[in-house]
Amino acid sequence: MNAMNNKLTAATVLALCLAAIPAGAIPINITMIGDSPAIAAPASQLGDFGDATVFNWLQADVAAFNASQGTSYPAPLALPNGSPLSKTETFSGSSSFTLTVPSNDYAFLHWGGKDGGWAQAYYNPGADASYTFNAPPGGHPLVGGISFYSSYGGSGGGGGSVPEGGVTIGLLGMALGGLILLRKQ
Repeated sequence: MNAMNNKLTAATVLALCLAAIPAGAIPINITMIGDSPAIAAPASQLGDFGDATVFNWLQADVAAFNASQGTSYPAPLALPNGSPLSKTETFSGSSSFTLTVPSNDYAFLHWGGKDGGWAQAYYNPGADASYTFNAPPGGHPLVGGISFYSSYGGSGGGGGSVPEGGVTIGLLGMALGGLILLRKQ
């Protein structure tokens, strides 16, 4: 009877470990300056905010982030002419706004005026969800409010969420321990 209880306990621990893996994640800031992660990139990184320029920057940014962080986020997708899948020009100057980011899509945010400001790129590895974005540090009026935001598809599709590396290793370690306990019984 004791061996049966141990098997049930080990199976319960294994199930709880696997259930603890998150079903969704917040968008990941993938903004890069050269080969270093950054909260935001100055407008000078792009030169201008034309659709094709932003898309080329985003492609380079994703590749640099993947190389720097050891990730494999999918290449962003745009319309055939390089324009985003969607674009909203606000020029509202708001220092905070809420945006729904589809699963496996990228969001490009431009803070500040038409000819300057800051750029940010985010990737959503989780389920479709609404997120509140805030102006980069320095806040309004130093950074400026939201000027426009665009979305681009992720060519990988259906990737689902991935917890942070340390969490994944810990959860998998506990799950493996549960399997070992089951095997010994």
